[in-house]
Amino acid sequence: MVINLKSQTDLSGFYVVFNGSTNLEERGIYGISHLMEHLICKNFEHLRDDFEKFGIDWNAYTTQNEVVFFFTGLDNYLSKFKYELVDLITDFKVSKEQFENERKIILQEYKNHFSDQSQCHLSNLGRKLFRDYDAIGLKEDLESMKYMNCLNFFEKQFKNPSKIINISKKDAFKMNFDFDDYKVEKSYEYGPFKDVILEPKRNFGDKASVCLVSKMIEEDFSYVTFLNNMLSLGLSSPFYSEIREKRGLVYGIGCHQSRMNKQSVNVISTETSDKNVDLLFDTFKFILNNPNKFISKKRFDLIKNSYNIRYQKEKIYRFQNVNHWINPPDWSVKNIIETITYDKVMDVYDKYFKFDDFYLSNDRTEFN
Repeated sequence: MVINLKSQTDLSGFYVVFNGSTNLEERGIYGISHLMEHLICKNFEHLRDDFEKFGIDWNAYTTQNEVVFFFTGLDNYLSKFKYELVDLITDFKVSKEQFENERKIILQEYKNHFSDQSQCHLSNLGRKLFRDYDAIGLKEDLESMKYMNCLNFFEKQFKNPSKIINISKKDAFKMNFDFDDYKVEKSYEYGPFKDVILEPKRNFGDKASVCLVSKMIEEDFSYVTFLNNMLSLGLSSPFYSEIREKRGLVYGIGCHQSRMNKQSVNVISTETSDKNVDLLFDTFKFILNNPNKFISKKRFDLIKNSYNIRYQKEKIYRFQNVNHWINPPDWSVKNIIETITYDKVMDVYDKYFKFDDFYLSNDRTEFN
């Protein structure tokens, strides 16, 4: 599917999306989607000087659900490369030597990932609770992966894109292509599981990583995202005002719903000193168990208005705001913002945000 969107400015964006990603992986090739993302970028490395010359920014990323290659720049210059880029991205021409070298880079990225306390904690939790190795993969699999694995996975995942998103003021993108949406049937179960490989925890001093992890969520995704913002958007939000501003327990708080194919998991995460862990959990419990105090109609109206302003701003900078067209429709707050009500939000809150329904994790005690 080609999605052509009208840019409000002379800036253009071009996104080539491949659905599937880690949902297509299995034991032995955990991390291959991310490795392939790196390798496919080799196909157009001869254009890097042109990109710099014409001010074209580019990058790629891998999630649990898709691999995306994207390019942004002035419309007049970027349009010259779009058709060539699709041809290059969908034709694997990477040598075995390039594969071996890029694997070294990926393994260094893996090491860096697990050298970060919060990332190490969250990744180990994903493995323990959902048997999910995420885009970063598994070190053992990456070390033993073969060049032929990549050739085979390319045919499965990258031969045909799932969608192309073109944002341009004047040039529609037209291309006859066999698109593949990769309707993966994989589903995730909730553990904890003992038959998973965990990375050893590093010494981070007296600092603890703390997480609250929901069970698997099967619906209401856009409402959960809206509620996450009610709880954590800005210093006046319930989480920040009570935990940071009033008690000084943390610097930042993450509140994120992660899509895992047709399901999701909601994660609240932060870092604090060892001595404050119990007080931090007690404060989370106090907030989450008192929605009438913290999830007010006034707060609902504020967040709803914030979304409406955000969408006006995103329309102006549409070339770099495309998540609405990448994610499934039931993930988009934009699709419910006109009809969302406080009562509906509170019903969803009661389903997913009770403190006792979260899995509580402190990496200092859980992953010794």
